[in-house]
Amino acid sequence: MSRCRPALLIVDDSPTNIRLLGGALGEDYEVRFATSGDEALQLVRRLPPDLVLLDVVMPAMDGYQVCRRLKADRVTRDIPIIFITSAGGDENEIHGFEAGAADYISKPINIPVLRTRIRNQIELHRALSELRLAASVFHNTMEGILVADADRTIIKVNEAFCGMTGYRPEDLLGLSMTMLQSDRHDDSFFDHMWETVRHNGHWVGEVWSRMKNGESHPQLLNLSRVDDGGGGISHFVAHHSDIRFLLDQSRQLERLAYHDALTGLPNRRLLMDRLQQAIAQSLRHRTLLAVAVLDLDGFKPVNDRLGHHAGDAVLVRLAERLSGVLRMSDTVGRLGGDEFVLILPDMEAATDIETVFTRILEAIAEPVSLFQDNITVTASIGVAFCPADGSEPELLLRRADRAMYRAKASGSHCYRIFDAGRDGAVY
Repeated sequence: MSRCRPALLIVDDSPTNIRLLGGALGEDYEVRFATSGDEALQLVRRLPPDLVLLDVVMPAMDGYQVCRRLKADRVTRDIPIIFITSAGGDENEIHGFEAGAADYISKPINIPVLRTRIRNQIELHRALSELRLAASVFHNTMEGILVADADRTIIKVNEAFCGMTGYRPEDLLGLSMTMLQSDRHDDSFFDHMWETVRHNGHWVGEVWSRMKNGESHPQLLNLSRVDDGGGGISHFVAHHSDIRFLLDQSRQLERLAYHDALTGLPNRRLLMDRLQQAIAQSLRHRTLLAVAVLDLDGFKPVNDRLGHHAGDAVLVRLAERLSGVLRMSDTVGRLGGDEFVLILPDMEAATDIETVFTRILEAIAEPVSLFQDNITVTASIGVAFCPADGSEPELLLRRADRAMYRAKASGSHCYRIFDAGRDGAVY
């Protein structure tokens, strides 16, 4: 719990001095007393005060010894100490300051002057504590911090900023902040950013900053204006947070949402989106779109004989083959298990269709070398066309699936084109 009043420790072996100082200062401060050096050291450790008023001449341990002991202890070294003593003279005063005192007052005591000097030392101590805290935060935070003057000239950077960007302080100090701008943004982006800072006092957003090695990395930038108290700008402070891992994580999550975890191919969600786009393009440009369902023949024995790990390895290899034999404009995706979907836009003629599906069947039928064994599977493919067999994604897939089952019934390792007369009406 914070105190309402600052605490003073008065260390003096004279009851008269204790009564005098206690009466003069008790109204404004929480006053504690110690009559010896040992008692003072114990009390300071147990209840650290905001300031110590310390007599010099005391039995057993004098004030200089007490002061040096307090300054040698990291817990108490920052507490300001004012000597109050009748041992005047320049030599004694110098001795007191060398011991670590913040001030030295000779008796007789001028109480108004004492109050002022106590108040000044406490305020100075608090200001220094805040500066030390700010410096500690500046140097130890994980955020990169850059400070620039009103002309945007860099005057200070912390270790985190250097670690984030690859620059050393000497690479940056005295140079303009513009050296960190990457070509990922045009001039209007930065004009808007600085205009926002000037009017609102701060700007927060994602930027790509130039690293020392020339690369550009994404960062979350919090840019603030520091006013000089007279209506002008004193400094700019930029907090940089490296968000590469967040973008990588976002891309990974997006990939997991739209791609099959095993093969990396588009999953049903992405397939349906691409199929919808391909149908729209087919209808708009009056081109032929083929939608194929491919199911592997003889795949179950692979899992039964070698295990699911081997089956997964075969699926990965076959997915790579399918991607390799298709055009850049085509899409192959996995619905699950050993079932794949092919989206083939801009098919031109029956001969083109024959060539494409023959090449796909041959690619699947090539043996897969795995665990010193050659594994061979084939494929059955059913094909439906847009617009001839429909213009709805689910309808085309159902009709291609029906044609695929006819291919299996025909002996497998072949493709069949949907035929309503043979495959039945599929809605």
